[in-house]
Amino acid sequence: MIKRNKMAIICLGVSVFLLLIQLVMDTKGVYFQLGPPSKGIGHHTISALLIIAAVISAVYMLTDKGMKWMAIGVGIFFILVTSAPNLLMETKYTTFSSPDQSEKFVVIEKGYVKLYQISNSGLFMTALTKTRLDVDREYKPFSEGAYELEWESPNTLIVHYAFNYKHQFKTIELQYQND
Repeated sequence: MIKRNKMAIICLGVSVFLLLIQLVMDTKGVYFQLGPPSKGIGHHTISALLIIAAVISAVYMLTDKGMKWMAIGVGIFFILVTSAPNLLMETKYTTFSSPDQSEKFVVIEKGYVKLYQISNSGLFMTALTKTRLDVDREYKPFSEGAYELEWESPNTLIVHYAFNYKHQFKTIELQYQND
């Protein structure tokens, strides 16, 4: 019995620790993933799995039925809060590489547009913009091919993209890292 509770405590601690690391990384615009964004396991799914592991560990350790149900309710709440927006919006992915094919990028469009650089290992993607790209609501210019890329100096990318259905363009200059 004590050995089982020890495992539950370790699992709970590791889950909470990894969730905190993921939260810190999210605030810095770095997202952990397993596989490419369009086909792999994204950071939201990893968060949900860590929350489930923490809830199962907590339920296993608790003896009071009321507290067990409260832990389950809190876990479901956090899973819904982190996952609901992703479930409600269609997501489109557009990938491209630098001219020398050394750097990979992905644009994720789901009611908003964000541009990321994918690490060489494929385990992380780093947001290249602090905010979302300015586009009309629900317009997805990258998946519709309404963009142009200009590669300037080795670490500078200039993106021209349509921000509405009338194909009026905006320009953004981005700095990216060489791995």
